[in-house]
Amino acid sequence: MQLEHVDPIAAAEEASLILREAWPPPALHYTADYLKWQLGFPGPAPRAVLAREGGEPAGFIGVAPRRFRFRGAASPGYVLSFVSVRPKFQGQGLASRLYGELLASLRASGLPIVVFVEARSGPAQRVLYNAVKAAGLKRKQLATCRNHGFVPRPSAAPTQAVARPAEAAADVLAAIAACGDDRVLWSAPDAAQLEHSLRDPRPRRLLLVEEAGRPVGAAAVLLSEIATSRGIDRVATVDALFLPEPTADRLAAVLRAASEAFAGQATAPVVSAPNLTLVPQDQLKPAGARPTDASFDAFVLLPGDGPWLDAEVTNLEVV
Repeated sequence: MQLEHVDPIAAAEEASLILREAWPPPALHYTADYLKWQLGFPGPAPRAVLAREGGEPAGFIGVAPRRFRFRGAASPGYVLSFVSVRPKFQGQGLASRLYGELLASLRASGLPIVVFVEARSGPAQRVLYNAVKAAGLKRKQLATCRNHGFVPRPSAAPTQAVARPAEAAADVLAAIAACGDDRVLWSAPDAAQLEHSLRDPRPRRLLLVEEAGRPVGAAAVLLSEIATSRGIDRVATVDALFLPEPTADRLAAVLRAASEAFAGQATAPVVSAPNLTLVPQDQLKPAGARPTDASFDAFVLLPGDGPWLDAEVTNLEVV
């Protein structure tokens, strides 16, 4: 088995093949265009490792550029994802080798890395733990991200908060800059990253949340593509939430706006919200959010020292 550091954009077609075979339905629809978009964010150079056996693609792992802020300090960083091994190559320790190869190459960067792992997958957790230890990185587990669903009800009382399509990126950037909870490792895209986010090959919208005529937050929503045994389902999804002071009313406004943003395009009436850890638990049910079985443990990895390991929660989108 040969492991090779590759240009993530150039390797997108092979990575798409690996991911679609590695993750049986229902699973995110990993198209090459989606991977090129994710790995093409402005910021530190994206990195990826591709495994081949006799020239045949066998496994893949990569990191996509992001920007974080914690307690007033901002830094470029990465989100690690796309860990995948084709079924016929599984059971050979390849995922461990992919993690090890990539993390060793990131050690010198000194940048924070966030990774999400299925909460109920003991083997995946152990693979990550052992790879992080072998690479000499520090690791901190953040709050588990549990997916929530939302179905709009015509009889629901109107909210005082309103979430509407943002007219200018500057308004969203201002809302992001206002996020300052000291527990949260904030996703803090700059103008270039926010612009790139709108090049998502899937329909995507930026929302501005207002209350009594003043901005109180923002959100990114999209129409996710889920590969199922029947084909491709399209589900309205709250991708990232930027609420400096989250309340049930403000969350409900975002969920309702997400349900309306892709009218006529979504194949199901439900809205999916993979990461609502920013919102206090007692505010979720009043907002109409109901937990599902899907959950992911979030970790921040760090090659050296820094404030990032003091975070308890992240609002980063689950990738």
